[in-house]
Amino acid sequence: MSDVQKIHESYAAQLDRIQNSRVYSEHAKQVYAAKLYKQTQEQLEAARTGEVEELRKRRAGLQRRMFGHDGTADPQTVIARRDANDRAAKLDSPHAATEALQRAEMEGDDVMARAIVATAAQYGWNDVLTAYAAPRPGFTAAAQELNELPDPDNTEWRLRHTAQFMLPAPPALAGVHPWEIDRLAQQDVEAA
Repeated sequence: MSDVQKIHESYAAQLDRIQNSRVYSEHAKQVYAAKLYKQTQEQLEAARTGEVEELRKRRAGLQRRMFGHDGTADPQTVIARRDANDRAAKLDSPHAATEALQRAEMEGDDVMARAIVATAAQYGWNDVLTAYAAPRPGFTAAAQELNELPDPDNTEWRLRHTAQFMLPAPPALAGVHPWEIDRLAQQDVEAA
């Protein structure tokens, strides 16, 4: 059972206890329900943002493994990377990128080869990516995993993902405006 399911089940069980209480007045039930609702919304939002951050970290790690360079670099290497990225960004076709990739690999210029492949990935030049990946099984595995992961910046994915974290309002708060739920949640139960 996922953490989100546990949060939803705990919410439903606590809400059921509140609604079925013979001790609480109707107003007290609304206050307790509002407090529980707001608290559970916060838990769900924390879980949602945590999942998105983990996804972003995983995708960034894969992209770094595929196109970046691990470890620290001396100033000359940083300059070489920037130069390679600038030159690769000027490539305007898959054919030009394939030729530049062949030259870089022939010369043993891994920095330039990675810059070209990053540009090819950005433009969807699959022939260039395939040529680069052929002798590199680690690249292929990372690319496959990256392609299988959802893009957290995709609007459709964000909507579907966020929907999993939506919380139905308690029946005791049916028809109550959100601002009023906030007000109820801030009330002292003793005063209710």
